[in-house]
Amino acid sequence: MNRREECAVCGAGGLIPILATPPYPVYQGCVGFARGDDETAPMAWSACAACGSAQIVSLPPLERIYQAGHATGLGAAWARHHAAFAAFVQAHATGAIVDVGGGSGTLALAYKRGGGDAPWTILEPNALRAAGLPADVNVVDGFLGDAALQAIGANSVVMSHVLEHVIDLKDALRVLRDAAACRTVLLAWPELEAWTAKGQAGALNFEHNLYVSAPRLEAAFGAAGWRLHARRRWDENDTLFLCFVRGDGRTDAPPSDPSAPIARYYAGFRAQAKALDDALARHDGDAFLMPASVYAQTLIAEGLQEGRFKALLDNAAVKQGRRLYGTGLTVAAPEAALAAARRPLIVLNGGAHEAEIAENLHALHRDAVILRSDATPI
Repeated sequence: MNRREECAVCGAGGLIPILATPPYPVYQGCVGFARGDDETAPMAWSACAACGSAQIVSLPPLERIYQAGHATGLGAAWARHHAAFAAFVQAHATGAIVDVGGGSGTLALAYKRGGGDAPWTILEPNALRAAGLPADVNVVDGFLGDAALQAIGANSVVMSHVLEHVIDLKDALRVLRDAAACRTVLLAWPELEAWTAKGQAGALNFEHNLYVSAPRLEAAFGAAGWRLHARRRWDENDTLFLCFVRGDGRTDAPPSDPSAPIARYYAGFRAQAKALDDALARHDGDAFLMPASVYAQTLIAEGLQEGRFKALLDNAAVKQGRRLYGTGLTVAAPEAALAAARRPLIVLNGGAHEAEIAENLHALHRDAVILRSDATPI
């Protein structure tokens, strides 16, 4: 375990314990090997009195948290998000662009399809070029760091749902500040205060190991020599599109205590797990849990009985036939599993994509019972 002795957002010491969760899966993906004894660990959250942020104080090694890629970004909701953020980038980026954590090129494709013509480089560890990625999109293997940004020399750094994954936010902002060629930073940032308030299972976990409010994020950028130039809220999944440029920005943020929001966040999952267990006990038929991601892992970690489920369901072919890490459940394709199911009940914890997924499930099996994570029917 890597232990934090000071705040990863502002550098202050004296972190104040908030709570410790039950053991959670360390890795959010699906795997092809048998379940091990060390796949879970508790998350000990502490608050920083100086800046009002919170963080997990003891983190497993990064090679365990990020064993392989797992975020598929499938579906119409993500396509709309990428198109909107690509348009924001096109409107505000300057010069050559480096897409940090750009994966196989989903955002790059959206940018090019939208008419963007700036040179584009994807900076991604273990990078792979997606089929159909334009030849003028460069792919570089690596992480956000001084050497990588200096070698690429891009004028705009783009991060789509990436900055919230960093271990040391203040050091990441230093890297951006010291990149001499960089004049603009563009973010798609999950509004964590909204995600936690709504009980989005993807808000806080070993990957999103920092709780930072939007005002505090802006203040952290201001302290590093950046000012907010443009802002748009993508309401569909409570994401902020932010553009920062070099200059004097705000360095203060309203004081806040993250203890209560984080405590309510985890208490909500415990209540959901209990309500779902009660509903499943009353149902005479097969039961499934969807999708095979941190959304399922969270409910199971907080008490949902995984033994009641016949399988996990997920539309991502790369997950099917594999085991969701930290659980004993195998992933099946919805069309195959539901075709053979007896009176199926599906627990769907789909976040912003819930309505879209539910519609597709009803098309596959019109009599399927679909329950939200709070046990209410869809």
